[in-house]
Amino acid sequence: MEIFRFLLFVFLAFFYVSYNSNSQKCKDFLIFDGSEQVVEYDIDTTGNWWILTRPYSDEFRLILPNSTTATFKEIKNLTFSPDGSRWAFFGRSNSGWNFVTSDTTIPLFCENVVDIGFSQNSEGFFYAYKNGMQTTVNFNHKQATLINYEGKIFLNFDGTLIAFVLTKGRSKTLVVPSRFESENFDEIIPLGFWADDEFIYAGRRGNLWQIFKNQKAITEDLLGIIDMKINWNGTNAAFAVRRNINESVTIIFSENYSEPVYSKSYESIQQLKLHPTEPMTLFVGKRGENNYIVYGNVEYPIGNFETSPNFTFDGSEIYYCFCDIECYFYVDGKRNTLPGGITCAQDVARKPKTTSIAYTNYTNLVLLDFFTNIQYSGMMVDKGTKAMYNWKSGRYEALGEINNKIYLLTCRP
Repeated sequence: MEIFRFLLFVFLAFFYVSYNSNSQKCKDFLIFDGSEQVVEYDIDTTGNWWILTRPYSDEFRLILPNSTTATFKEIKNLTFSPDGSRWAFFGRSNSGWNFVTSDTTIPLFCENVVDIGFSQNSEGFFYAYKNGMQTTVNFNHKQATLINYEGKIFLNFDGTLIAFVLTKGRSKTLVVPSRFESENFDEIIPLGFWADDEFIYAGRRGNLWQIFKNQKAITEDLLGIIDMKINWNGTNAAFAVRRNINESVTIIFSENYSEPVYSKSYESIQQLKLHPTEPMTLFVGKRGENNYIVYGNVEYPIGNFETSPNFTFDGSEIYYCFCDIECYFYVDGKRNTLPGGITCAQDVARKPKTTSIAYTNYTNLVLLDFFTNIQYSGMMVDKGTKAMYNWKSGRYEALGEINNKIYLLTCRP
């Protein structure tokens, strides 16, 4: 009897400690009570959650932190500013389309809406709409009228300039109104504004590409463009390119360097990432039968396994995952064995300088301490969004749904 009481005490004590630890690590908050039909929901990369509801059969509304919008027949292009402080979308009412922000609604006399964008300093924005073949872009208290433009509209850092690609017959031109118009090319891939308000883009004539900063070529002739990245303030750019059929390299173009910097050669390059503030790239390179995670000039062999390397939000770490017999999570090249049931197919969020990652399975937001192999989770839900690390709140977050009610799921490492 005494042994039974002792074992019962140990079990209850373990359960209490485990439950209390879970309740301290993971907490869940009701953010929508289910009073309207939920259509869609997610968390933006800025940490803002949003819920699209259908209060009536032909009406929709958006619910955001500290805001509930009017109802509209249709809602398009919800966009958050880079710092997360502002949002905007297009809403169609009985009288037509409107440009809607947190503090104003502007009627648009148009046939259709095109796009919305915020500048990188979050202070400027544009909105574009269309009538017939004519697209009108409003930005910085100015208006531009475009005909035969294609693709994306770009804003400079403070929102005072726009750029776009125009089609002229069989040729294409990169245009910054009142500032710059490129030569004609067979094809153009626009990238973004540099810090000095010149524009970075790739142009192809015939079979050969070059990369330009306004009219100045910054690379030699290239056989192909694999990928291009530019950082938030236009001081560093990275390009994955093919020099010839069997040779691919990355190129860093930076204010810190007098000339572009080339990587080693690889047969193929995938998953190009650019450090958020430094002239450093991260990618997967293949040479022969070997795959490598390449960070700067350092190669981390990964055999023939597929993986997607990432920088943490602040660029202080690189991390990636792959499986053979077991699954392994790597931080700056250091291997950590993952417990059974966790695979690299799951989207993983990471807070840097901790021993934690987070992911969502079918029913939970899960926090894993990969040093102790202890897992924590909060409430069970019917379905949820992928996990993200919100650096503003210092916790992992996801949204979960139960019977049309939406919960903010959180775990603090």
